[in-house]
Amino acid sequence: MSESLHTDKKEPSITPQFIGVRLKPPAVALRYLTASGAPRVRLMPVRGLPTYGPVTLQVAQLRQRHTNYLSKVPDVRLEKLVRLLQEVSCGRQMQEAVEALNKEYTIDPNQDLNKLSDVDIEKKKKIMDSSFVLSQVKPGDPDYEYDKRVDFATEDQQDAGWDSSDEFYG
Repeated sequence: MSESLHTDKKEPSITPQFIGVRLKPPAVALRYLTASGAPRVRLMPVRGLPTYGPVTLQVAQLRQRHTNYLSKVPDVRLEKLVRLLQEVSCGRQMQEAVEALNKEYTIDPNQDLNKLSDVDIEKKKKIMDSSFVLSQVKPGDPDYEYDKRVDFATEDQQDAGWDSSDEFYG
């Protein structure tokens, strides 16, 4: 009997293509490419899903059990998927749950973040970090330009008043 059939072979290089959920039983589904380019699907069950409240424990457990597969998936994305499973398990319709989570996981530029709890502020920071990383242009990217300089139009700019006076610098 060959031992290679019973060992848990770790995937050396995973390229995630798509991540989603399976409702019954609750699981996160990841479609990815292996190092050789072969497409694969990995189902990762979500255990101990609470009816209400934070899902950080379930997200941490998923990451711990499936480190090789989820290392390139942002925390916010994984948390949003587990929250979707939580909302649907509470009886919400899929469309309803998606709309509620889109509100919860977007940044409103007019929202006063000073009025949020520490947990909500931390979530908003994760969302902002995730969107920053997605839109970041790095060396090697086609749109990358070293030392890019941009002049902004100043005709509509108003005088700040407090720092434009020369009376102190005379």
